[in-house]
Amino acid sequence: MFLRLHVIISSEKSEDEKLIKDLLYQIKPNLSISPAREYAGLKDHSEFYATGDITASEVQPLLDQLNNDWDGEQDDCICYGFNTKMFHPLVYYLGFTLFQ
Repeated sequence: MFLRLHVIISSEKSEDEKLIKDLLYQIKPNLSISPAREYAGLKDHSEFYATGDITASEVQPLLDQLNNDWDGEQDDCICYGFNTKMFHPLVYYLGFTLFQ
């Protein structure tokens, strides 16, 4: 399977982007992460995508590490940092999608 993770952080600072990306690499080292860009939906926020291969047995442990309360099915779910516990306080939004 293949995963895509959409990440929005509450910062446009390159050091904050690097921090979040480094944490993602610690959680799942084989991710490919795009450069960040300004997020048009919110002022002073940026977004990027992370993709990579994943096995069925790795999905739930990964989701549990990233956030404590996802909305949606395991193969297509989202969460927001203002009402859940993210893996870092700067993470505003995560969108997780699995592809077969």
